[in-house]
Amino acid sequence: MMRVEWGFIFHSVSNYMAELAEQWNSQDVQLWKNEPGLVSTEYTFVSQHFNATKNKYELMDRATALKAVFDGAMILDCLPDGRFDDFQLGQIVNLRTQKRNDKPPEANVLVEPFDSGVVTTTKPQKIIAYRRYAAQEMILQARYDPIAKGLLKHLGYNRPDFRTLYSLLDWMKTEGWTDKQIADVTGQSSGLLHEFTRTANNETVLGPMARHGGKGWKAPSKPVGIDAARSLILPAAKAFLQSRAEEFDSTGAWSTFVRQRKVKKKPE
Repeated sequence: MMRVEWGFIFHSVSNYMAELAEQWNSQDVQLWKNEPGLVSTEYTFVSQHFNATKNKYELMDRATALKAVFDGAMILDCLPDGRFDDFQLGQIVNLRTQKRNDKPPEANVLVEPFDSGVVTTTKPQKIIAYRRYAAQEMILQARYDPIAKGLLKHLGYNRPDFRTLYSLLDWMKTEGWTDKQIADVTGQSSGLLHEFTRTANNETVLGPMARHGGKGWKAPSKPVGIDAARSLILPAAKAFLQSRAEEFDSTGAWSTFVRQRKVKKKPE
């Protein structure tokens, strides 16, 4: 069992969480039910990536960033609707002494979620080791794949609203996925993807949820609802990340599509 020093208390009354904690198996995040039995609602969110933090502020920042990656992976693992039994991090617990302290009131999600010492000393031979691509595998992938880390962290922190879904689309298309490829993953049409982008961009349709302010653009004739948008983008995002993991498992390297496509010579 890996050495862990710090954790965060959280509570859940859901049977889903009890089952998840029992079955969860990750190198990066552990979930403990603190007392056995159906009556207990207290759990601990634990990670080896917390060990090297120097104070409670660094610890809270690291935990917030890692929890965002965890949440993003859970959203993609709980398709088709991307809803799971979310929880908030509570008190900090010293796992050696079991002493608890209140967490800082604010945290910086922009920090690195993974301990660089762990990243540089333990390289995975495979991401999808047991022919299963679930939340645990996505989090492990994010430890080494900057594209996966950025996408999952963004999704987990912001949740799958129109602006976030459009951001996921940006990641996929920047890394070479076409409209048709993205739409085909869910058996949808490229036309629906086009209507999604028009909906997400249009302040007349979405108001404060739109990606842009008022630009005078004509509203789409058939705006895409949030459920349809999630059903279109989230499965595609998971398939996109899985394709990167499969490529890494077969070649030992992450895709270099963007660098190969976009790097140009500077003017003489």
